[in-house]
Amino acid sequence: MAESANQAGLARTFYGLAIAVLIGLIAYIGRGVLIPLVIAGFLCFLIFMLKENVRRTPFIGKYLPDWFGFLIAFALIGVGAMIFVEIIKSNVETLLAEWPSYELRLRAIINDGLAFVRSNNFIPPELIGSVEQLQQSALDLIRPLLSRMASSLSSITSNFVTFITIFLYLVFMLIERGRIFKKISLLGATDQERRAINETISDIGVLVRQYITVKTVSNLITATISFVIMSFIGIQFAGFWALLIFVLNYIPIFGAASAITLPVLLALVQPDGGGLRMATIALVSLIGAEQVMSNGIEPRLVGRTLNLSPLVILFSLSVWGTLWGFAGLLLSVPITVTVMLILTQFQSTRPIAIMLSDDGKIADIKH
Repeated sequence: MAESANQAGLARTFYGLAIAVLIGLIAYIGRGVLIPLVIAGFLCFLIFMLKENVRRTPFIGKYLPDWFGFLIAFALIGVGAMIFVEIIKSNVETLLAEWPSYELRLRAIINDGLAFVRSNNFIPPELIGSVEQLQQSALDLIRPLLSRMASSLSSITSNFVTFITIFLYLVFMLIERGRIFKKISLLGATDQERRAINETISDIGVLVRQYITVKTVSNLITATISFVIMSFIGIQFAGFWALLIFVLNYIPIFGAASAITLPVLLALVQPDGGGLRMATIALVSLIGAEQVMSNGIEPRLVGRTLNLSPLVILFSLSVWGTLWGFAGLLLSVPITVTVMLILTQFQSTRPIAIMLSDDGKIADIKH
C-alpha cells in the first residue's frame, strides 16, 4: 500500500513538472499571440477598476451610468498611453542628438581616473594599456547600443498592428466580461463548487487590484518626488527619468535599482554642472526617496500582503522575463499571485502553494 502511494506521488510530481514545462513552451512559442492577450486582460482589469473608482466619486458618482464610467476610464488610459509614448520618443531622440557632448565629458572623466591610477601605481604599468584599450572599446559600444535602444523603443511605440490587436482584445473583453466569469463558474459540477470558483476569482481580483493600486500610487509618489529632486539638482531629462522610475518600479527587486542608476550616471557625465558631486547628491536623494516609499509608506498602504516568498518573486522574474521579455517582468507578480491562489484550492497542489508563499499560511479550500 505504501509503495503504491509513493508511486502515485511520484507520478503526480512527474505529470506536474511535464505540464509546467509544456505551459512554459507554449508561452514562449506563442508569445506573439499571448502577450497582447495578457496585456489586454491587464488593461481590462485596470479600466474596470478605474470605472469603479469613478462610480464612487462623491455626490455625482452614483448617478453616472456604467457606460459613462467605462468611457472615462478608457479615455484616461488612452491619454496616459499617448503621453507615455510621446515622452519616450522625444527624450530618446534628444538624448541621441546630444550624446557627443556627454561622450566628451565621459572620456574626460575616464582619462582623469586613468591618470590618477597611473600616478599612484594602483595597476601594474603593463596592464595600463589593456585597461585603456578596454575603456575605448566600451565607449565605442555605447553609441550603437543607444541607437539600438532608440530603434527598439520606436518599433514598440509605432507598432500599429500590435496596438490594434490589443485594442480589439480589450474591447471584446469588456463586452464579454460578465459572460466570461459566468462561463468559468459553470465549470463547477455543483452549486458549492461554483461558489468556490467565484470566491477564488474574487480573491484573485482583490489581491491583484490591491497590488496594482498600491504599486501605482506608490510609484506615482516616488516618481513625483524624484522629478522634484532631479529638477532641483539640475539633472537633464528629469521628466523622462521620472517616467522611467514610475514604470520600472513595477518590477520587484531590480526595477528601482535600474531606474535610479541611469539618472545618476547621467548626472556624472552631464556637461553642464555634472560630476561626482551631482551624481552623489542624486544617488543619496533618489535612494532615500525610494526607500522611504518602499519600506515606510508602501507597507502601510498594503493592508493584506501578497504573501509571496522573495525567492519565488526573483524566480518568477527570471522565468517570465526569459519567456516574455520586458512584458513578462511587469506581469510576473500578478501571474504568480494568480497561480498560487489557484493552487491553494486543490488538495494535491496545496504543498506547492505553501512553498510559493512567504509564511506558509495559505487560504483554506473553499469546496
